[in-house]
Amino acid sequence: MFGTLLSLQAKQARRSPAYQKSLVVNIILGFFIVYFALIFIALGVFGDKILAEFYPDQSPVVSFNSFLLFYFLIDLVSRFMLQDLPVLAIQPFLHLPLKRNKLVHFVLLRSIPSVFNLLMLLVFVPFMIRSVVPVHGIGIALVWLASLLLLTFINNFILIYFKRQLTSNPKLTLLLALLVGGLMLLDYLQLLSLRQASTVAFGALLQQPWLVLVPLLGMVGVYLLNYRFLINHLYPEEIYIKKVSAVEGSDMAFLNKFGDTGKLIALELKLIWRHKRPKSMVMISAFLLFYGLIFYTNKVYLEGWGMLIFVGIFVTGSPMFNYGQFVPAWQSAHFDALLTRPISMNQYVKAKYLMFVPSILLVTFLTLPYAFFGTKVLLINLASCVFNIGVNSLVVLYFAALNKERLDLSNGSAFNWQGVGASKFVMMLPMVLGPVAIFLPFSIMDIPQWGIFAIAFTGALGIAFHRQLLQMLAKRLEDRKYTLAAGFRQH
Repeated sequence: MFGTLLSLQAKQARRSPAYQKSLVVNIILGFFIVYFALIFIALGVFGDKILAEFYPDQSPVVSFNSFLLFYFLIDLVSRFMLQDLPVLAIQPFLHLPLKRNKLVHFVLLRSIPSVFNLLMLLVFVPFMIRSVVPVHGIGIALVWLASLLLLTFINNFILIYFKRQLTSNPKLTLLLALLVGGLMLLDYLQLLSLRQASTVAFGALLQQPWLVLVPLLGMVGVYLLNYRFLINHLYPEEIYIKKVSAVEGSDMAFLNKFGDTGKLIALELKLIWRHKRPKSMVMISAFLLFYGLIFYTNKVYLEGWGMLIFVGIFVTGSPMFNYGQFVPAWQSAHFDALLTRPISMNQYVKAKYLMFVPSILLVTFLTLPYAFFGTKVLLINLASCVFNIGVNSLVVLYFAALNKERLDLSNGSAFNWQGVGASKFVMMLPMVLGPVAIFLPFSIMDIPQWGIFAIAFTGALGIAFHRQLLQMLAKRLEDRKYTLAAGFRQH
């Protein structure tokens, strides 16, 4: 039965129109996979020399073990942003004489041969051969590797469980996020040493191989947790109830007072709520709020200005960048219907703009705690917020007239290249390099504060003349609306 289900899944993927039309994208994606695979193999082969250079007083194995706990925490967060849930079209099988537990086991087990689970073996295996085997022997080295693989599977099944709980019980997912974030914060404040805990835990594993039973039991536990959840929700009435509950409470009457523009915003919000891909894009934007920690915790970046401007633009505008790059392709399935309605392109463009502005303001408000790293960071983020509202939001809408590829909203956004084209990369150039170019002359004159003011002033000009600029963008979209509609009809 497992072989039959695998065969059906392979046929579904092979016969998908997206598979037939995205050969070039698949080739590019394959190139990147090979590229990163070679990098990971190089890290595994030369990892002992790299660690010996940075930590000459420790053995490479001890240094490597000290970072493993960090790796698994970051791996869990990365999975939440990028990894899709393993799914199976259950309805066609429910009326057949198949045991439900087989369907559930298949859904869970097919998540194991995932790139997230196997890619890091390219680092672990070479490092084990070069560093762990000569010191501890092949037997203990294999136990060490098995433990890392089991912990990877634990992350995999934890991610699956909490992502499924996101819709039915979001408090559990919030609790997991607070736990991971709290551990990293305690380590940053030097109240808890994750490196020391990781060294002790994995060092004990090398001394007492029987401790491999701990991650083994943990993996069995989270697997059974997923199994129990799925087996209890694998009924037609459960599926039906979930579909109905997703629609309830979505009437946003307060937007009706804004006329047709408000109704368009309400439709857009419902689209985000009801479909997988736009919802996942919004979730990714939420996690990108922590992107600044990569740079703000490094004194080298805090001493300069250019990189902080890039981070400020990216962080404060992440929802607009992620979601706006596919405008108006989000409505590709019903774009023809929109054209038949008495809705002007000016109203349509205005609705998109009024969606971008609150999202930018909300994200900027949430990034205010970054002021802990200095007033420079706060001023740059505020200036970036104004620039994103006044300039970058209009740049996104300008390039929207080029998005004529239909989107499948039921797919996730992880490794999904549908709708991604050259225009997306061209769009990013003025959005990111524009504020840097404005700042550069003032930096040369050694008055960087005035450069930040110039960025904010440019954004303020865009806000002041946004009505006229939106009318120009609406005219551009009006001229291309039939070209867009023709592109959206192609599957």
